[in-house]
Parts: sequence; C-alpha cells; structure tokens
Amino acid sequence: MNAWWSVSVCINRSLGGKPSEPLCSRVYRQPPSRWRSIFMMLMDRAFAESAHCETIHSRWRDLSGT
Repeated sequence: MNAWWSVSVCINRSLGGKPSEPLCSRVYRQPPSRWRSIFMMLMDRAFAESAHCETIHSRWRDLSGT
C-alpha cells in the first residue's frame, strides 16, 4: 500500500465507506452518473492511467477477497 492508497482509504473512511476501500474503488462501484464520470475522468488524468478507478477497484477486490 503506497501513500496515495492510504490517503484514499482515509478519505473513503471519513465519508462513511468501507474501512479498507480506496475512494476510487467506491466511486467505481456507484451507478453511472455525471459526477461519477467526471471523477473517473479526472483520476485518469491525475494518475496518467486509463481506467484508473476500475484498476484500483480490481486491486482492492483482489486484496480484500470480495
């Protein structure tokens, strides 16, 4: 787990999410909406990675066994 992952987990936890889930994973699981699309696009740009939220969700799912 790197610093970005830790910060993301803390943000998600403070918003009332699962204690170990990164924010990007939580957003990825939400139903399609405008804010979700905007967030996911911004994260793709911020991390220079296409499908960043999907990738993080897959990693978290694999780590948590869910």
